[in-house]
Amino acid sequence: MAAAGGHIQRLRDEATCSICLDYFKDPVTIPECGHNFCRSCLIQCWGESEAEASCPQCRERVQRRSLIPNRQLANVVEIAQNLSLQEGKEEGGKGGVCEKHQEPLKLFCKEDEAPICVVCDRSKEHKNHEVIPLKEALEEYKGEICRRLEILRKEREEILAHQAALDKECKDLLKLTDTERLKTMEKFRELHQFLEEQEKFLLNDVEEVEKEIAGRRDEQLARLSRKLSSLERIIQEMEEKSQQPASELLQVRWWQEQPKAPGKGCPFHVCKECRG
Repeated sequence: MAAAGGHIQRLRDEATCSICLDYFKDPVTIPECGHNFCRSCLIQCWGESEAEASCPQCRERVQRRSLIPNRQLANVVEIAQNLSLQEGKEEGGKGGVCEKHQEPLKLFCKEDEAPICVVCDRSKEHKNHEVIPLKEALEEYKGEICRRLEILRKEREEILAHQAALDKECKDLLKLTDTERLKTMEKFRELHQFLEEQEKFLLNDVEEVEKEIAGRRDEQLARLSRKLSSLERIIQEMEEKSQQPASELLQVRWWQEQPKAPGKGCPFHVCKECRG
C-alpha cells in the first residue's frame, strides 16, 4: 500500500503545475525547453506584453506564440484526479465521512497521518496523539511541499547553471584547439614552402656541378683524343719507315746525330712539341 501511495504521489507531482501548485488546467508545452504549465498561469505570469518571454522554470527565452497544447498530459491529470478521489474514499470513508462513526472528517492525526472525525479524536486510539484541523493540515502539507519544491528548483537551477558553464567552457576550449590547428597548419605550410625552395636550390647546385664535371670530362677526352691521334700517326709513320731500305733507314740515324732546334725538322714527330 505504501509503494502504491508513493506511485500515486509521483503521479500527482507530474500532474501539478509549478506555478499554481494545482492540477494542470488546459496544459501547454513550451517547445524551446519542454516544460509544461497551465495556459492561464503562463498568460498571467507573462502579462499582456507581446515581447519575447522566458520560461518560469528554467528562464530560457521563448516565443509566446509557440505554445503547444499537451493533450496527453491532460489525460494524465484526469487519471491522477480519479486516483486521488479513490484514495480519499479508501482512507476517509465514503463521501468524506468516517467509515466507523459516520461523522465528517474534519480533523487530522499527525501520528497516524490520516484524517479523523471528532469521535475518533475522543477515543483511546487517538487520546495522546497530536490532532489539528484538516484544513490546517492541508495548508501545512501544502507549505511543506512548496518549501521542498523550492529547494528542488534551486538544485535544478544550480545544475542547469553548471551545465551551461560546462558547455561554455567546452566551446571555448574547442575554439582554442581550432585556432591551434590553424596555426599548426600554417607553420607546416611555411615549412613545406621552405623545403621546396631548398630542394630547388640544392638541385640547381647539383645540376651545375654535373655540368662542370661533364665539361671537364669532355675537355679531357678531347685532349686525350688529340694525343691519341698524334700517337697513332707517329706509330704509323714509324712502321712505314721501318719498312724502308737500309740506306734510307740510316738517314734517320744520321738525322738524330745532327744538331737541331727542338720541334723543328723531326721526321717522326716524336718530340714533345710534335706530340703536343
